[in-house]
Amino acid sequence: MKRREFIIKAALTGAFIAVPKIYSSNKNNKNIKVGNSLRFPPELQAGESLIYKTVNMEVWPGTTTQVLALNNSYPGPTIRVKRGDNFSVLFENQHIIESTVHWHGLLVPELMDGQPKDAVLPGTSYTYSFPVTQRAGTYFYHSHAHHYTAEQVYKGHAGFFIIEDENESQLGLPSGEFDIPLLIQDRHSVYKPQFTYSPGNMDIMQGYLGDLPLINGTPEAYFEVQKTLYRFRILNGSNARVYKLALSDNSSFWVIGTDGGLKDEAVEVNNLFLSPGERVEILYDFSPFNLGESINLVSQSFSGPGSQGDQMNLLRFDVVGSGVSGGNIPQSLPAINYYDINSSKRIRTFTLTHTMTSGDGMHRINGLTYDLGRIDETIPFNELEEWKFVNDTSNLHPMHVHGVMFQVYARNGNTHLSPNDKGWKDTVLVNPNETVQVLVKFTDYSGIYLLHCHNLEHEDDGMMLNIKINQPTSVKEDNILPEKFELHQNYPNPFNPSTTIRYSIPVVEAKFESTTNVTLKVYDELGKEVSILVNEVKQPGNYEVIFNAFNLPSGVYYYKLKVGSFTKTRKMLLLK
Repeated sequence: MKRREFIIKAALTGAFIAVPKIYSSNKNNKNIKVGNSLRFPPELQAGESLIYKTVNMEVWPGTTTQVLALNNSYPGPTIRVKRGDNFSVLFENQHIIESTVHWHGLLVPELMDGQPKDAVLPGTSYTYSFPVTQRAGTYFYHSHAHHYTAEQVYKGHAGFFIIEDENESQLGLPSGEFDIPLLIQDRHSVYKPQFTYSPGNMDIMQGYLGDLPLINGTPEAYFEVQKTLYRFRILNGSNARVYKLALSDNSSFWVIGTDGGLKDEAVEVNNLFLSPGERVEILYDFSPFNLGESINLVSQSFSGPGSQGDQMNLLRFDVVGSGVSGGNIPQSLPAINYYDINSSKRIRTFTLTHTMTSGDGMHRINGLTYDLGRIDETIPFNELEEWKFVNDTSNLHPMHVHGVMFQVYARNGNTHLSPNDKGWKDTVLVNPNETVQVLVKFTDYSGIYLLHCHNLEHEDDGMMLNIKINQPTSVKEDNILPEKFELHQNYPNPFNPSTTIRYSIPVVEAKFESTTNVTLKVYDELGKEVSILVNEVKQPGNYEVIFNAFNLPSGVYYYKLKVGSFTKTRKMLLLK
């Protein structure tokens, strides 16, 4: 690796420098401690609640900032779980405005997704409970309150959700103190030390772009490292800013993971783009450095609207010791089963536009702005689809889909993708005048989920749709199934040993008899019937039944409701 060039601080005043730093070609940083030591939020402990309220805390030394904190922490507590765990937490909203907790990237039941329609009102609480069944990876949580998402996230409502599993731990990646989560956010220097949220018309058009980068809530952050290999889990938690991540000497690093966990190979690069909502995991080796030297994680300049694309110093690494992580750059990673576009059942197009009509929602998808009570797309369960995101604007749009992990297929028809596009994704950046094709298949839960731009000003301004994931039915006919025919997610889930299952039979329409035979059965993961809960003629109405699994082993089970010729199925998890 060639000799690096290092950054010299522009001033030793202790004040935060809000302009891009200047690189020096002839000096190294040695023993410079200007700035603030990188902070790490506490980890949520089993049995703890998430208490959401306004607090004053020290972000910049010697002064306080009013933030929307969870458990008096900014960022919010890091949640660390094992795959297969039953996660449950009580969210207490002690703020004066409604809020939610959306588990970004996590595959959870509809009522656990923290959508705007399921707001937790001030002075109330809600228990989020779901099985952790997906791949190990770096996920996060944040507010998704209707029209308040951008402001609440900007003021502090966000944190890491990290899933681990045994398979990943056997790969020899850096771990423990050498496995570092980094949350990148930007703030406005003009309002320092407050997180004042006051977007104007141009901010709503382009996004609320700050000029002060905070890492894990730390301004002008530095992190002391050993001369060894590190794993960095990088999350773009900014409202709107896209980063072009690189090292200040343009040295290379290895990309090993994206939104949905590890890739199928480690790829060497010297920069990558990361848009709001996206995550990337990288490996970087500090062993070529001398003790006392430093290097910066930066965002390189690129062409973008407004201040989007400005160069920024993000985090300074100070090499202080010769400790060894014992980690390695893996020669291979677990295989990913990539979808075949030729197996796609249909194509859906989502065209991204904006208008200047005052008060009518500037940002649109397919000509629509968000309506809390409207279903915009109905999508069959377990069917592969090709989705095209067509950006007809001059803005950057990171498109996020709830309830699914998808795969990027092509950009403007080019299937040669950057390393952070390959693998499992839940958010993809769509550049101005670009068409991005992704392959999507919902295989976990049915119900109402969201598709939206993760530029949070765009989202709050209306660039969001409700998508309804239906279970497959035995009849291929549109509009034959009344909206109130519903099989709800069981609660609690996971459960031990009993859980409640609710279902609804609609008022009679031409497609149904006045009374209808109803069956509700439970099956194991292999499809074997293990219980018949209902098998009788029912009148229209709402029903619930208790399923007791005291004699069954832990595992995934499915329950299927059949009303006449129509069926719906959901998944549940028994943990003993």
